[in-house]
Amino acid sequence: MKSSAIDARDLIVTDDNYDEALVDRDVTQDKAELLLQPLFAAEQIPVVTGFLAATPEGVTTTLGRSGSDYTATLLGALLDAKEISIYTDVDGVLTADPRLVREARTLPQVTFREAAEMSYFGARVLHPRTILPAAEAQIPLRVRSSFSPENLGTLITSDAPTLRHGVKTVTSIGGQAVVTLEGRGMSGVPGVARRIFEASELAAVNVVMISQASSEQNVSLVVPALSAERLVKALKERFSPELSRGAIERIDASTGVAVLSIIGKGMAGKPGIAGKLFSALGGAGVNILTIAQGSSELSISVAVEEADVARAVRAAHAAFGLTRVVNILLLGCGGVGKTFLRLVKQTSKSMQGELDLELRVVGVATSRRLLFDPVGLDPEEAPDMLEAEGVAARPDDAGLLAQLVEERFTDAVLVDVTAANTSALHQAALSAGVHVVTANKLPVAGPLDEHRALLEASREQGARYQYETTFGAGLPVLHALQELVNTGDRVKRVVGCLSGTLGFITSRLDEGAGLQLAVSEARERGFTEPDAREDLSGRDVARKALIIARAMGLELEPDDVQLEALVPNLDVGLVEACSTFEDELMTRVADGKAAGQVLRYVADISPERTVVGLQAVDATSPIGSLRGPDNILVFHTNRYDEFPLVIRGPGAGAEVTAAGVLADVLKIARRV
Repeated sequence: MKSSAIDARDLIVTDDNYDEALVDRDVTQDKAELLLQPLFAAEQIPVVTGFLAATPEGVTTTLGRSGSDYTATLLGALLDAKEISIYTDVDGVLTADPRLVREARTLPQVTFREAAEMSYFGARVLHPRTILPAAEAQIPLRVRSSFSPENLGTLITSDAPTLRHGVKTVTSIGGQAVVTLEGRGMSGVPGVARRIFEASELAAVNVVMISQASSEQNVSLVVPALSAERLVKALKERFSPELSRGAIERIDASTGVAVLSIIGKGMAGKPGIAGKLFSALGGAGVNILTIAQGSSELSISVAVEEADVARAVRAAHAAFGLTRVVNILLLGCGGVGKTFLRLVKQTSKSMQGELDLELRVVGVATSRRLLFDPVGLDPEEAPDMLEAEGVAARPDDAGLLAQLVEERFTDAVLVDVTAANTSALHQAALSAGVHVVTANKLPVAGPLDEHRALLEASREQGARYQYETTFGAGLPVLHALQELVNTGDRVKRVVGCLSGTLGFITSRLDEGAGLQLAVSEARERGFTEPDAREDLSGRDVARKALIIARAMGLELEPDDVQLEALVPNLDVGLVEACSTFEDELMTRVADGKAAGQVLRYVADISPERTVVGLQAVDATSPIGSLRGPDNILVFHTNRYDEFPLVIRGPGAGAEVTAAGVLADVLKIARRV
């Protein structure tokens, strides 16, 4: 098709405010019809310059910020277009700034009012003035990307569907300050707000938001930081009588502030929106400086420290269901790690369909290598890719964590299925706001001060620390114990078998197998730790007992657990120790059998003592009836006194452990 160039200065008439001229709509419409309609009739496309205009005398003016977009919507409205398209550098209106939230996505449709609020509170795609002509003429406005024109972008109309949680976007504006007027003499005095706004007008300061305490003794205004001192000076002059007599005690400014806003038509009339926002920010360790909400309930704005704004935006984005991606960095790619990756792959479709959730594996690391892709790895292919030539060497813990944090993921989870002492890495991850899920007992069962530091970092940063599988594999033991304690029950004693490995071995002894054969079979089936001596020494069970004791509220050090090894003298070597002890052990098995008893490796935990060792128990008791790699825990509490609470199930194997780890990841994902 043919086209014709049109100079906007021959078309758009404005006043003489050259930097941000005001358009004379009537005159411009007459000129548009005169110049453009003949071109349409001749099937020519007019190509009009943007941003520029002219006074009635022909003097060049400009339309100010986003003037070219404003030119498009203005002409579209004057010509009664069917739709107006604005091409920019992003795929439409996003749920958040992608520089802060990697998972920000394009909204398919928003209303004119929502778009205006979004642009005012920091969404830089459209200027509020750009939207006005299309909104007044009720002409759909579409925002699309110049770099991917095939995408439909965002359609802005007078009405649009709401989202499930009511909120469509989380915006932020940095570089702000809070100006505060405070004094007992302000209470009940009419005209204070009027005088404040008069002062801001005289000082030419734009007020972004205002908040007043119900006592009327405090008024806070959020303004651009560059204007804060100018406004403080103007207010001190305006309220000098009140300052001199002490009716107003202070007028000052605090800089380093940002404004976060949640916006959406669906917020109106929906209870709990503000509560959810405050809970999300509180959980992320973000302090709220001041709050504002309009009566339309279209938006809620809070001022926060600028240093916290990225964390705050990500927390709000997740809390209102705008982020449904959990990004996983897996440490360890042995039996449990590979099984976990397989389960993530197998459940991906059901999670997306039923939970609207994506588990995205962004990295897999071993002690030597790191495979990392922020876009996501194929969980099934990752183990083979990790062993391929050219895979990067694993950085140290600080470098590994920095790589994860720098990607600005809303929800990042470090999943640790190693057997290394990763306590320092867990501490650093939680302190950086990264959730941690671990099947690794060493960090949780270390010195008491380290254990406290891990839990404190989790509380302070709002990062979840899930370690259910450290002593129960796939059993919900920790959850049950925490619920008992949290609901006021007193746990008096926990007795049980906490090792699927030792449960399997003692069951095989009941069946007549020798010790060396039973240990060999346990290793072949993948029940043992990488070093089977961790199991046979009882150290693995001692760590689990310590974790349970701490969950009960007992402040124990590792050495406070009394430990008897299943096989003593393991320092001489596994085979030799088993051979030396086998006859003695088989005699104890036979003696117990004659008395109607069986040998079980038992942890006995109470406020008085925590003991781990081999015990002869009645063959018909809950613990004596245990078979194979099952675990069992018997809870004696105030509520469960006459009939104890019993939890029993598989306690060893890559499948149940990996499933437990996945369940812990889902607990984090479901907190929304």
